[in-house]
Amino acid sequence: MKMVSAQRDGLLYSGGFQGFSPEYLVDFNINSDYTLIVKRNLVKDIVSEVKDTIEKYSMFEDVNRAVIGFSAGPDSVCLLDILKKLYGEKIDFHLVYINHGLRPKSILKTEEDLTKLYARRFKCGYKIIKIKIPKTKKGLEAEARERRYSALLGYLNEINAQRIILGHNLDDLIETFFLNLIRGSGARGLSSIPPVRLPIVRPLIEIKKEEIINYLKINGLRFSTDITNKNIALRRNLLRHKIIPELLKINPSLFEVIKREIELIKMDNDYLQSQAEKVFARVVEKRENSFTLDLRKIIRYNKSIINRVVMEIIKNLNGSIQGFTSEHIEAILSLKDRTSGSRVILPKGIIAQKGYDKIYIGRTKDSPPFYLEIGLNDDKILNGLRIKTAVLSKVSKLKIKNSEFFDLSEIRLPIFIRNRRPGDFIEIKDGRLKLKKVLNEAKIPIYERNQPNLLCDQRGILWVIGLRRAHRALVNKMTKKILKVEFEYLDKRS
Repeated sequence: MKMVSAQRDGLLYSGGFQGFSPEYLVDFNINSDYTLIVKRNLVKDIVSEVKDTIEKYSMFEDVNRAVIGFSAGPDSVCLLDILKKLYGEKIDFHLVYINHGLRPKSILKTEEDLTKLYARRFKCGYKIIKIKIPKTKKGLEAEARERRYSALLGYLNEINAQRIILGHNLDDLIETFFLNLIRGSGARGLSSIPPVRLPIVRPLIEIKKEEIINYLKINGLRFSTDITNKNIALRRNLLRHKIIPELLKINPSLFEVIKREIELIKMDNDYLQSQAEKVFARVVEKRENSFTLDLRKIIRYNKSIINRVVMEIIKNLNGSIQGFTSEHIEAILSLKDRTSGSRVILPKGIIAQKGYDKIYIGRTKDSPPFYLEIGLNDDKILNGLRIKTAVLSKVSKLKIKNSEFFDLSEIRLPIFIRNRRPGDFIEIKDGRLKLKKVLNEAKIPIYERNQPNLLCDQRGILWVIGLRRAHRALVNKMTKKILKVEFEYLDKRS
């Protein structure tokens, strides 16, 4: 073989491979006259690409301390090395290794040791956090992710850091896109992994895994390999090792194409989300720990906007939309064509239930028996309902909004407020009327029927507050003492 000439940084160099810095020997070819054409300085280019990503998304503005989610795997080791190259001592980096206890102790020990080694080498603080992952309906992977993020946020607050830095790369982005496509996660899911969702940032999000591995080999950086990544029984691994390689045969530029599509989807989704936030304020009413969606109003808007409104409700209830798919959104909105009282059971203990012209979305919960005694000259607040009582000798009129009047001598004291019980009825002129019928006639949604809104004495219901009073203790000319009961909803319900 002839003496090799190589072109580097626009200059020709002669000699063998030993004459070159190893960072130039990763991406090359040899042309017909045996000239080695070095196409790129891989280390320099990757560092430059990461720097561009950081600047494009303003990841570290006004940041002087940050937490790196450090697994001792290739991504986190590469991330640490690049960040130290770019920032040196300007940012105080702290490594956090999360030990889930889900793999052999020998592997976990090796990863903990590597974390300590890199913390010393790069002069970083570090912490090993051990967490237990219980079996839940969420699934092992989802539960582990949730607890991992919670631990990282806890440590962020503990050391007063401004950022959590994670090592997700371009491969992760593409794999998550396909996983969410399979799940039916809608446009938000197809936007895949965001580069920034403060306080979390992902500087490697535009770097391929292959480039990360090469970067580590060139720099002689040790890393741990998670053997579970080869288990194709796991969906992500099946995509990674079987499906995506086949798709790359069809289109070698698959990563670039999907990345571009993700950016376009995100752009469209961001715009629609901004519109949905405006609509949310018009069609959604917050009620304690639940929300109601006004069916009369949502017909004015595009379905894609209403889908996002529903997702925003779930996000408010659950903290995120993790575990919810487009199928769940469709199920909620399908209630508009069903009878009042129809319900849909959703993940995370959330239900959606139709109540006439509204859909209630909230958490399932039993209503325990409620009892609150009210004095004769009292002013009490319960669950957003204010009750005021007063004993009067006479009144100018008996019909006042939000008020009722009772002959005190006909009431068996004490009076009290309670919620609904099976078999409840109210006395009417010609007998008894089931409370259920009273609520049906007033079109009270199923999900509001167990609220504590019954004014009672020792004989039974005096007043279904705001709806109907019993046909007893009526004020007449012979009445000497009148009990006035006034109510006000403090949560501004209509």
